[in-house]
Amino acid sequence: MRLLSLVSATLFISSVGSAQTAPLVKPDPNGAANAGRTQLYQYLDGIAAEQTAARRKAIAAIHTRAEAEARQAKVRKQILRLLGGLPEKTPLNARVTGSNRLDGFRLEKVLFDSQPNFPVTALLYLPDSRPGTKLPAIVMAPGHGATGKASDFAMASTFARNGFAVLSYDPIGQGERLQYPDPARPGKSLATQSTGEHGEAGLQPALIGDAVARYFAWDGIRAVDYLLTRPEVDPARIGAFGCSGGGVMTAMLGALDPRVHAIASACYFTSYDTLLPALGPQDAEQSIPNFVAAGLDFPDWIELAAPRPYAIVSTVSDMFPWAGAVSTAVEARRFYSLFDPSAAGTPTGAPMPPAPSGPTLNPDTANSVPATAPLQFIAGVGGHGNVGPITGQIVSFFLVNLAHSTAAPLVPPPPARGAGPAVPTGWPKDALQVTPTGQVLTSYPASATVHSLNLKRAAVKLPEKPKVLGNAQLQTAIREVTHAVAAPGSFKTGLGHGADTMEIANTVRENLYFQSEAGIGFGVDLVSPKTPGRHPATLLVSDVLPWGDNPAPKENSVLESLAASGHVVLAFVPRPSPPGREETKSPVLGPFYMTELRAEITGKTLLGMRVDDVIRAVDSLAARPDVDPNNITAVASGHLGLVLLHAAVLDPRLKHITIDHTLESYASLLKAPLPLDAPQDILPGVLLHYDIPDLVRALGPRVTFTDPLPGTANLAVPAATAEHP
Repeated sequence: MRLLSLVSATLFISSVGSAQTAPLVKPDPNGAANAGRTQLYQYLDGIAAEQTAARRKAIAAIHTRAEAEARQAKVRKQILRLLGGLPEKTPLNARVTGSNRLDGFRLEKVLFDSQPNFPVTALLYLPDSRPGTKLPAIVMAPGHGATGKASDFAMASTFARNGFAVLSYDPIGQGERLQYPDPARPGKSLATQSTGEHGEAGLQPALIGDAVARYFAWDGIRAVDYLLTRPEVDPARIGAFGCSGGGVMTAMLGALDPRVHAIASACYFTSYDTLLPALGPQDAEQSIPNFVAAGLDFPDWIELAAPRPYAIVSTVSDMFPWAGAVSTAVEARRFYSLFDPSAAGTPTGAPMPPAPSGPTLNPDTANSVPATAPLQFIAGVGGHGNVGPITGQIVSFFLVNLAHSTAAPLVPPPPARGAGPAVPTGWPKDALQVTPTGQVLTSYPASATVHSLNLKRAAVKLPEKPKVLGNAQLQTAIREVTHAVAAPGSFKTGLGHGADTMEIANTVRENLYFQSEAGIGFGVDLVSPKTPGRHPATLLVSDVLPWGDNPAPKENSVLESLAASGHVVLAFVPRPSPPGREETKSPVLGPFYMTELRAEITGKTLLGMRVDDVIRAVDSLAARPDVDPNNITAVASGHLGLVLLHAAVLDPRLKHITIDHTLESYASLLKAPLPLDAPQDILPGVLLHYDIPDLVRALGPRVTFTDPLPGTANLAVPAATAEHP
């Protein structure tokens, strides 16, 4: 059933054509077309800056170990709540599917079930050792990339030759664990790339109040469980290492699993106040909804592990800002010193060191920090993922803290960048392949996926018979879920004067400026009758203005028809306006995935902010002397129809709304095998409170809803092609 559903999705994607999806490029943030997107980013970054400043103040007030431990308990509880909790432990059903031997170690191909029938593909590197000797071990997660665990062969084999057992595994959506395999292209993803896979997998858990990070973190925890079943491994000497995306998973694992005794996370740590303006939020597993709003930041992952040994590994020219890595290290060092004073080091009287020009230890402090101190900052030069030159320092960290050895690390020459896995000459191409076909879902078609696991979890979390909410209860739930804050009638700013005014027949057309709130403003089109007195008014909410650089014939036709009937018509594009573009992780995610992640981590949603824009636009219309405030209606289509539904429940001044080709229910989106262009509709936790039919029911005769679309449809596609296959 899973593969048949994906075949249908493939046919649908082909039917809508490449013209309907954004290309995989980075837009110019300074271009005029992206002015609205840049404005929205700055607005959200300002909110995040206030939240991170408040957090820093709270951390600065911690002065004792007892206070630090209280912070740890609070943060752990917060993170588990934001994740939606962790799954229950079930049998691993571990099996070895093959093995190879190299000079110095044996390589076993391993499968184990992270959750029931949800296999994790992994490679276990077992160094040659004396019989009866227990080995220190490292759980290793790769960075984002199609090859998954195979990309870590060089580093994993280096650890193995230094005496460590290494369990190198494929994260969800990488290597042999594609969640959306393309039936027409073996080994390829319908979500384009690993980051697209993660984005798609993250949409539906959010609907039931979970974060997809719970699945990623759980894989790492179960990897530790597997190592504990191996007689070769010393259970008291297990560590974790990962770089880039693997650094994220390592940080989560180290924070949540105290059985991990030493942690080194590379090319991940920075701070949100430097990351958001420079790069923006990263993928779904890294961008937990409400994370920053809850008073959390990058250092919390490290501080949860205190006083266990930790290495922050960074490169000076990483895309993750170096300044943020340094500030995180400075904070974490003070926090760690409350548990072990050696973490702070010994004052030398020297000035703060400059940015490293080569491999450097602890450049965040002028103090002398011993190698045995529990917190180390390993720094190198170069860009993202350039850990080859500092591999020796990374290995030494684990030798000291897991092997309890001061031996010099054995480090081979690093492979050339871009060379791929350094698989030994003569090995078959499937030497690092665990499953028969190279993919779990084609080797074992009945296997679970994040999608199917989420459906089972939804069946438990969601009530079988949802409670019917009264209007006041529904309004409260909408505000809790969308984070919309605009109160009808509270907005005092009207429409600003525009540069263009034109009289046509009995109407006046104007391009005006509308400021929804501080930092958010955009152009609108207004048509008003020349006849005196008050007139009915209509909001035309669209993703493109009827006039402007790219005129919209459909919207213009609707506007002219309404104007001809004597309506005052306000046409506008809610934020971001103009919509602009973002870096596209996958065409199936549409043009608002990264924007929605940025909103969610700060406790906002794109839909909720757009609801605020609609309510404030109603305020502006209702205040006009030529508008009858008791006769205001609105029209929208597609994604914006869902915005209008929410706004109308909150604002009774909207006497009627007309929407079409809008999502019929979040329940149908939850069941869709491959949601298309869904991020701008996502509301974390919405199904715990209400669904779209509840909004329609509450509005009754105030809404006309034509051509509702199921969760398998693409709401961005014109109506003629929007139906699902």
